[in-house]
Amino acid sequence: MNRKIVAGAFWAHLAFVSTKLIALLNMAVLARVLGTDDFGLIAAGLTVLALLESLSEGGVGASVVWHRQEPEKTAAVAMAISLIGALLIGGAAFLAAPIISEVFFDHRSVDIIRALSVCLLLSGPSSVFVGILQRDLAFRKRIVPEILKALTKTMIGIVLAFSGFGAWSLIYGHIVGMVVGLLALWWLSGWSPRLSLDRKIVSEILPFGLQLTIVGILSILCRNADYMLIGHFFDVATLGVYALAFTLTDQIILGICWAASQALFPAYGAIQADLPALRRSYEDSLVGIAALTLPAAAGLMIVADPFVRVLYGEKWTDVIPVVQVLTIYAMLHSISFNLGDLFKAIGRPSVLTWTNILSLILAPMIAIVSTRWGIVGFVIGQIGLTIGISFLRLKVAEKLVGIGPAIFARSLKGPLFSTAMMIAATAGVEHLAHFQSPTIKLVVLVVVGFVSYGLVLSITSPSLFSAFTALTRAKRQQLLLP
Repeated sequence: MNRKIVAGAFWAHLAFVSTKLIALLNMAVLARVLGTDDFGLIAAGLTVLALLESLSEGGVGASVVWHRQEPEKTAAVAMAISLIGALLIGGAAFLAAPIISEVFFDHRSVDIIRALSVCLLLSGPSSVFVGILQRDLAFRKRIVPEILKALTKTMIGIVLAFSGFGAWSLIYGHIVGMVVGLLALWWLSGWSPRLSLDRKIVSEILPFGLQLTIVGILSILCRNADYMLIGHFFDVATLGVYALAFTLTDQIILGICWAASQALFPAYGAIQADLPALRRSYEDSLVGIAALTLPAAAGLMIVADPFVRVLYGEKWTDVIPVVQVLTIYAMLHSISFNLGDLFKAIGRPSVLTWTNILSLILAPMIAIVSTRWGIVGFVIGQIGLTIGISFLRLKVAEKLVGIGPAIFARSLKGPLFSTAMMIAATAGVEHLAHFQSPTIKLVVLVVVGFVSYGLVLSITSPSLFSAFTALTRAKRQQLLLP
């Protein structure tokens, strides 16, 4: 079972990295064709869709994994619930689109929200098929639909964008990609869909699914509160700038945290009763995450200017300062990220619930003040909120498990020092060499940063450096396994 868990984490990580790379390529091409308003309208529609999907699915995918009795009937009931939820929530969203657009976004997003509400009829059944694959521990099969979906979105979006479809190029691409993903999941799951509303199974899985729905909605609101607040306080053009900036930090830095979470939760859960072992495991994982995210965040801040110019083009220079400030947010978020897995493992997810609720309450209040200084001021306000919420969670972790400032200081010492030396090395090269080409500047600074960080880390933390090289070899071997 442990081997299957590790393999599952690996394939989840591989799917995540692959789809993110495809999405980054997609953004790089479309940024040269579309404008800020187009990306803002797309961000508005996808933000609403994420919340609608969480509402309509009712936790049916997880219910298929959790409810092991009568798996065929359970899948049939889950499919029926997902479709009923899609019709009800999708219909309500279609009618309420003008109100949603007026409060949070722009009147031009009405038709986009209505078009994307149709996707609920695709995402619900998809979650059931995903649940079947998870239940059967078919981790490797899950990567195929994700990559096919990402590739389809990219190809359709690029072709339509060059044909003059504007924001709708990505919307149509998203819808077609979901259709392709659903068909691939259907084929790989090996299950012939049926519908059932068996009263016994409904009464067993519906309460479980509703609990997960509440947690999911809260999580979606926390992840997308920034988009909704920017849409409310600014315009869709500013939202488009923020969406492109956040895409970079999310795919390069925060994605590392998500991948780590796939393995940390089961690892912590296995030793939850042994507090000393749990503290050691947390410290080791914090060192590993910090050793990846701190240099990634600092590196992105340093190369933001040439990176944006090369990736997105000269017209997107407004994205550069937003990326640089967001890297600070990503850095702080990453070093407190695995506290969430810790609380879930010890059976105290309520800590995440009430701190997330507190964050949702405080975010608009802070935004009222911080938005006076534009989008950069807004991000700085969110950084302050992140620091406050992270401090609260750390105090709770110290009380429950004994994880306090001393563990953080020991864990971050090596990665912070190595990152500081990397910053010094890249700053020195940038000062001495007057680059004319942003492409050459990007390549040189990335190479200098990578080499200097690895060299310092190998000297100051040889065991950590050895662990990373061993992990790299293990992943290559895992990829070659039949």
